Amino acid sequence: MSTINSKDSDRVFVCGAGHQGLSMAAHLALNGVKVTLWNRTLKNIQEVVETRKIYCSGIINDVATIEKASSKISEVISDFVMVATPSSAHRDIAKELAPYVHRDMVIILNPGRTFGAIDFANTLRQHGVKEMPQIAETQTIVYTCRKDTNNSVNLYAMKNDVQIASLRKEEMKYIMASMPACLKPYFKIVNSVAITSFSNVGMVLHCAPVLMNIGWIETQKADFKYYYDGISKSVSGFLEKIDGERMRISKEVGFEIESTADWMKRTYNVKGNDLFECIQNNDKYREIDAPTSIWCRYIFEDIPNGMVPMEDLGMQVGILTPNMTMIINLASTVLERNFREEGRKVLLESAREFF
Repeated sequence: MSTINSKDSDRVFVCGAGHQGLSMAAHLALNGVKVTLWNRTLKNIQEVVETRKIYCSGIINDVATIEKASSKISEVISDFVMVATPSSAHRDIAKELAPYVHRDMVIILNPGRTFGAIDFANTLRQHGVKEMPQIAETQTIVYTCRKDTNNSVNLYAMKNDVQIASLRKEEMKYIMASMPACLKPYFKIVNSVAITSFSNVGMVLHCAPVLMNIGWIETQKADFKYYYDGISKSVSGFLEKIDGERMRISKEVGFEIESTADWMKRTYNVKGNDLFECIQNNDKYREIDAPTSIWCRYIFEDIPNGMVPMEDLGMQVGILTPNMTMIINLASTVLERNFREEGRKVLLESAREFF
């Protein structure tokens, strides 16, 4: 297998053509990066396969042209891989990538969610990979975005100082040297995947508001804005309790992390005395609609790959998580799924080698 060199450093393979992947592919291509795009369901990228075009609106109004799109990884893979799917697809993607992986390949999970890089590496090993690639994860996706159609996206904002960490600390320099120049300014290097994992604000902002707004989500009579309308003062107060549990677990393990309100202030330059005010003052959230179904990534990603591993780690270090536990139980009962059985589990002692 070839390694990344000066000729290939501007070529990026984007995995996934949902909100995040399509936005990333368009943004990179419009900045002169050679982009290939993969999505496992061909019909969802058929227009891009045929035209190679992605239409952008919002903070970028332009038409991007990528090199190639395909539902076959073998046709589009390169040595710099941006995984931009919900973390619920990470294990499937690791299995797909395993035959092509080599030591000099860079794989970045955008985002990893909780313990994503560790879980991804474990899955690669389970599928026969002997030499690990250089794996990193981000705290969240760089883009605040929504996919309008299968070949068009709306970019609301680029986030500031998105945390990024590599599984092996010594590889971060190589990974960032290989990063496209147009993305580098938006990342902030932190020295452990523990920080990116514990800083998973998705599990705070996504799970509970969906479950607390089930009636509105499932009605056909009204649409509402997810953040502005769905996270009321009372809902926000409950989210701060979940946030507190997350921060206490992280501190017990040895890492001080910021609150979700402070993350929002840093990321979006908003002001507020609490999480509710930060959300209401965030203009970038103004147009984001609520999901049209509770069968969405806010549940199927953020419960098993956010709350479940956090609750489990809390038990390992003796920190109670009654509010997280309540939401996991509610989601499991309403959707008739065993999210604890499906979710990630990481033993703290085995994970510490990466911390």
